[in-house]
Amino acid sequence: MVLTVETGAIVAGADSYVSLAVYQAYGAARGWTMGADDTADDVNLRRAFDGINRLWSYLGELESSDQPGAFPRSLWAGVPRKVQNAQCELAYLIQGGLDPFATIDSSATSETVKVGPISIGGDSLPTGRPRIVAVEALLRPYLGAGPGQARMVRG
Repeated sequence: MVLTVETGAIVAGADSYVSLAVYQAYGAARGWTMGADDTADDVNLRRAFDGINRLWSYLGELESSDQPGAFPRSLWAGVPRKVQNAQCELAYLIQGGLDPFATIDSSATSETVKVGPISIGGDSLPTGRPRIVAVEALLRPYLGAGPGQARMVRG
């Protein structure tokens, strides 16, 4: 099944921000071994598209309430190159076995950790989903604050 690429024109039924050829060229430039066949790469790109759209909150507003993905947005024309690259990175990680939608069992503990004068109760220790650093670094300029956080800008 051929990918339907979001170009920034709010393409109905879009399921990727990049074409298969763009993904394969991106991977080849980085020395990656791609999926077993084009179908496997297509599936990885679709899962990565879903991840880009569901796992992070972005600045700006959707251009249309009917658009299939998180981009385009009011603050940027089209789909930014870094978002496209993030989808490629995430697709490759998915190929390697990452499940971005895995249910994570939080590891809450009743212990308190104390370092010098600072102590952290077990109920506030970090738990949950691991960070996907390669993807987050590319998406950083477009990300809004997470739940319970305020976005800070130096300047």
